[in-house]
Amino acid sequence: MKTSRSKEKDIFARRPVVELRASLNRLDIAAEADVAGLESFMEATIAAAMMIAHADGTADAAERRRIMSLFRASPLLQRFSAEDIAREIAAHSHAFDHDHQSAFAHARAQIVITDLSSEQFGALMHVCVSVLEADGVRHPAEELALEQISLLRPWGYR
Repeated sequence: MKTSRSKEKDIFARRPVVELRASLNRLDIAAEADVAGLESFMEATIAAAMMIAHADGTADAAERRRIMSLFRASPLLQRFSAEDIAREIAAHSHAFDHDHQSAFAHARAQIVITDLSSEQFGALMHVCVSVLEADGVRHPAEELALEQISLLRPWGYR
């Protein structure tokens, strides 16, 4: 009686799994996992920035450009493509143009439900302050929106 199985007919042979693991680039997988984990942070940051941008009525081009440039400069946010950022900005802009109050409430809720670390919240606030200063005018409504966003900070943030 034969005790070993033929490797070619064995459906449980490990060779395909080993070959698959060897073909995967672990750095690419880790980078994709990091981006996927930061997606809600990106969305919350854009929501906060759009709250500032739309606080005085409508967002102007300087504020939108500032948001894009801040994402390119931030180590935590630069992993996202310009298309992803633009799509999220457009979705918020459309919501603010349609119904300002509900868009503002939705953006606040998006920030609150995102489990932000202190470092992430600090980066979010930095983006907000930069957007507030983008057009050179610190409108009182923008200042009020910034204050409301700062009250959403996670426990332990200073």
